[in-house]
Amino acid sequence: MATKLTGPNFMKWSRTVKIALRTKGKLGLIDGSCPKPGQDSLKFDQWIKCDSMVGSWLLNSMVPDLSEAFLYVNSAQELWNELTERFGESNGPLLYHLEKEISELYQGSDSVAVYYTKLNRFGMNLVICLMFLFVHVQRHVLQSRRHKH
Repeated sequence: MATKLTGPNFMKWSRTVKIALRTKGKLGLIDGSCPKPGQDSLKFDQWIKCDSMVGSWLLNSMVPDLSEAFLYVNSAQELWNELTERFGESNGPLLYHLEKEISELYQGSDSVAVYYTKLNRFGMNLVICLMFLFVHVQRHVLQSRRHKH
């Protein structure tokens, strides 16, 4: 994977990871839609192999200092959740940064197509950031409901 996770680039990195995993049919290992089968299941060994492969891909797509901090996570989904928890929630500063960059953007000598592409990139980053923020709020609402019952 060309983009290595450094921390601040989590949103871009996570998007590229999801696209790669979706093309390999492995997205379910990080989003929970492919749960670990019981040890007595015929699919258990295959699931372990796939989960280890995805975990390895994730670790290898990080800068070394980060991957070392997550070496002992038990599954690809747990690793993904840890990364999302650590890096996906710090969207306040990122929103400010995107807003600042958008406000400072001007066409200058750029063609309309180049200027539009720049604007579109900022817009997509903002949408991704807002999606992470929504997921974070939704997760906390669900957790608080569980704790009340």
